Amino acid sequence: MKIRALNLTIEAITAALLLLWIYTGLSKLIQYDKFRFEVGRSPFLQHMAPLVAAIVPAGELAIAAMLIFKRTRIAGLYASLFLITLFAGYVYIMLHYAYDLPCSCGGIIELLTWEQHLIVNLMFTLLTAIAILLQSRLMVLNRQNISLS
Repeated sequence: MKIRALNLTIEAITAALLLLWIYTGLSKLIQYDKFRFEVGRSPFLQHMAPLVAAIVPAGELAIAAMLIFKRTRIAGLYASLFLITLFAGYVYIMLHYAYDLPCSCGGIIELLTWEQHLIVNLMFTLLTAIAILLQSRLMVLNRQNISLS
């Protein structure tokens, strides 16, 4: 039963991450010109805006692809943790050090305030870290079950 609960929790977090990365990646690609323009307005990214505008949505969709397959899921979880932590750090820095707060987010996420965006990013960071820890625990339990068989 314990293994099933771990699996369900990991699957639920993975599904939430899949929705996040697919939604944000596609939103940025669909409105690519707007996204690139807004990234160019960022005081910390304006010098590398074309590169960031290309890499971010591609990275989000690549991470989503990694999360889909069990074989690459753990790599996708670590990549998710890296990217969402990077985004949370960026939002924090923007909130505390930027004179202008352009929003380069897509879809409904652009309706959030910067503070709300930071909270959402921190929640996804925590969920992703939990999924990684649970995945590690699941691997240990599976190894124990195999050795007992």
